[in-house]
Amino acid sequence: MSGSRMFPFITKTWNPLGGECLHQCYYCWAQGPEGLAKTHNMKKYRGKPSLIYKEFLRKFKAYQDFIFVCDMLDLFGTWVPNEYIVAILNFCRKNSQVSFLLLTKNPDAYFHFYDNIPPNCYFGCTIESNRDYPELSRAPVQSKRLELMLKLSHAVNGVHIAPRGRIFISIEPIMEFDYEPFVSKLLKMRPWAVAIGYDNYDNKLPEPSLAKTMQLIDRLEKTGITVYRKTLREAWNEH
Repeated sequence: MSGSRMFPFITKTWNPLGGECLHQCYYCWAQGPEGLAKTHNMKKYRGKPSLIYKEFLRKFKAYQDFIFVCDMLDLFGTWVPNEYIVAILNFCRKNSQVSFLLLTKNPDAYFHFYDNIPPNCYFGCTIESNRDYPELSRAPVQSKRLELMLKLSHAVNGVHIAPRGRIFISIEPIMEFDYEPFVSKLLKMRPWAVAIGYDNYDNKLPEPSLAKTMQLIDRLEKTGITVYRKTLREAWNEH
């Protein structure tokens, strides 16, 4: 079973930020050792962060476009200057009739920039597991991301949940997890959608069995959470 590598609700990507991603995730399709930025010699994704000013001239379709912001690196990385983040969020605010997906592995920044994030932006976070794998990335560990997004969900969702909600979780590439603790946190978070998929690049990550992943998907869907199924296959060590 397989699916698109891009979230199916996304219509366009928008990359107004350049520079190297210092999370240095080993398995990253964009800036990992075998990632797109290196294999295609993309110079704008080297060195210190920089704004790509021509991107601020982009036009999007009102009430139609759902834009993935900074899919090549983490907008909310601790190394990104605050003024760059604010400038990008201000652009999103000015395009109030367009939806924007923010996606980070540093959700602590959502609290710092909370007042700058307009209502047409969705709070996304990549959380591959409830277990921590610090040997594979310099990003904040997965358990910390999980706790921070759970805390954020209380502020974003509040008592009255919007029809769609504003919390989005990407479990990609999925790694071995503890079923009940992981499911429990996700259900308490009440995301409007979750994307789940396996690694596409033969990185030999610590993967759960396909049966366990399908059990997770089934549990989430039965509670009314939309699950976008990405690459679904047997774990590499199941063969």
